[in-house]
Amino acid sequence: MGIRTAIEHNPLVTAGLLFAIGWTVVIGARIVDQMGPIIGDNWVGQNGLGGLMGLLVIVAFLALLIASFGALGEPDPAPEEWPPER
Repeated sequence: MGIRTAIEHNPLVTAGLLFAIGWTVVIGARIVDQMGPIIGDNWVGQNGLGGLMGLLVIVAFLALLIASFGALGEPDPAPEEWPPER
């Protein structure tokens, strides 16, 4: 099913995925804004290395969300039969 068809059939899931993607981008921007230099002398509290690790987690989560949003565009939601018919 295409993304347009998925939006028509279940707009709540699509809206939820779009909201989660937007929220993840906002949180990632806040992490970038609050983290200090990556190489620094103060390792207590918010620091650059912790911010970098947080950004890696955010990017992985964002990739998962985008992949699940891309799954809405799959032409056939069901797996193929096994063994295949001849």
